[in-house]
Amino acid sequence: MLKIHENIFDKRWIDELSHSLFEQPWFSNNIADRKTWPYGNKGASLFLGNDYFRRINDNEIIYNQNINFSKNLIAAFFAISNKLQRKMKLMEITANLQFKEMDGALHKDGTEKDSVFILMLCNDYTEEDIGGEFYHEPTNTLVPFKSGRLIEQNGDDLHKGLAFKKPNIARMSIKFVGENF
Repeated sequence: MLKIHENIFDKRWIDELSHSLFEQPWFSNNIADRKTWPYGNKGASLFLGNDYFRRINDNEIIYNQNINFSKNLIAAFFAISNKLQRKMKLMEITANLQFKEMDGALHKDGTEKDSVFILMLCNDYTEEDIGGEFYHEPTNTLVPFKSGRLIEQNGDDLHKGLAFKKPNIARMSIKFVGENF
């Protein structure tokens, strides 16, 4: 399942969020589909990333050190679920940062019980068609990049994010994972 949602968020909020992401620390350990144990240092692709919310179980949640920024993203998840009239338990919020030639590899972001929402962002997006597409493997669909666009898919859908074709422009995305109930 693939759905594209436009205009969930105000452009002003998208611009503020994109700018705020540039002020956040980024870590070079964001590995999709980790395949090794115990540290998970090998996987499908490596990006810069950051975790803002991760539900370990019903009683344990890990938040980012910038709790106010995390709360802003948690509120965004509830705005998504309210707009789409869906009941979901928030499981994870993470961010990715890619530069030219940092295309992702096919991977999954959740389980068959999950809905995954990918919010496309860019702080310096000024040109049309500079790349940055989202590829959804089950439907063989390439979704053009648009800052503020929200992509919805099943948690077990294979997909990947493609980098921009121009150097020195960051393609960012925020992933929200919600368990449906």
